[in-house]
Amino acid sequence: MSLTPLTDVSAADWFVDAPADQWTKICLGPPGYAAYARLHLVPADDEDDDGDGDIDLTRFTAEALRRILPRYTATPDDCFFGQWEGSGWEPPTPPARQTFPSAPETPGELPWRRYHLYSGSLQDSAGWDGGDPAHLMWPADRAWFVAKDVDPDWVAVAGSHELIDQILAEPTLAAAPSAYQALDWEQR
Repeated sequence: MSLTPLTDVSAADWFVDAPADQWTKICLGPPGYAAYARLHLVPADDEDDDGDGDIDLTRFTAEALRRILPRYTATPDDCFFGQWEGSGWEPPTPPARQTFPSAPETPGELPWRRYHLYSGSLQDSAGWDGGDPAHLMWPADRAWFVAKDVDPDWVAVAGSHELIDQILAEPTLAAAPSAYQALDWEQR
């Protein structure tokens, strides 16, 4: 299978309409999951052997997620992927023209992000530019949600306590539990 660009973006309506501020949804996903974790993409200075800060754990994180997440959904072959239209990252397939906003559009307030929507299997997500995950990912059954915005240096995973426990126990991930708020996104 491969990723399919969608012209009907209604599969993202539940995300758009979720009752949370845009920044928190962009960085952590929608509210309502039992647990959240942040997977750090840049190690702390004491974990960087030469201290130059050029270690990027994105590829390792994406690979671990593709290995772990299928066990925690009944629909690993029916997933959705949101790609921010302004990121500059190249998706594996050209997008459709339609986009969806990070929040309902209201007069005088623009959404912070607009996303192209794709569908496919979780394993299809390996084709994103540089191995990065899509900016937003969720299975059709919404058992979990992954958010990777361009600003924070972490990926957020939302899901069951069992999923987040597995994420936290994974030795290849630099993961920590997270509250459902993104105001501290610049702090590590």
